[in-house]
Amino acid sequence: MINIQFWSILWTVVNLLILVVAFKIFFFKPIGKIIAKRQEEADEVYAKATAKENEANELAAQYEQKVAEAETEKKQIIAEARKSADGQYQKILEDAKTDAKSIHDAAVAEANHEKSQIIASAKKEIADIVVDATTKVVGSKTGADIDSKLFDEFLGKAGE
Repeated sequence: MINIQFWSILWTVVNLLILVVAFKIFFFKPIGKIIAKRQEEADEVYAKATAKENEANELAAQYEQKVAEAETEKKQIIAEARKSADGQYQKILEDAKTDAKSIHDAAVAEANHEKSQIIASAKKEIADIVVDATTKVVGSKTGADIDSKLFDEFLGKAGE
């Protein structure tokens, strides 16, 4: 059987109270301090992480802004290059047209010069033929038959 005595129960309760107070003083308070310190460290790390995240977001926004500015500058440079290239193209085209016109004018002038030389040469040949014919006429008999004959010879030679 179980024997229950009042003094045993009282001493057990007192021992339990002493143990609870001892645990509270030596165990729960230091653990509470450690937990509070860890909580402060965690809060500090969280605050630093939040600050780093905000800083990273700001840097990302600056980066995006710089990329947009670079894109705008790229478009402007390309537009200026195209405008410059178009101006150079127009200048080269004008120069080519001017050169072609001067070459054409020179060719026309040379053709006209050659034409006039050919005409002068033909006139000289005709004059020589006329002189030959005149010499033959003057040197031989005169008359309508002879003139007609000489004229026919002249036309024959001129036709060659």
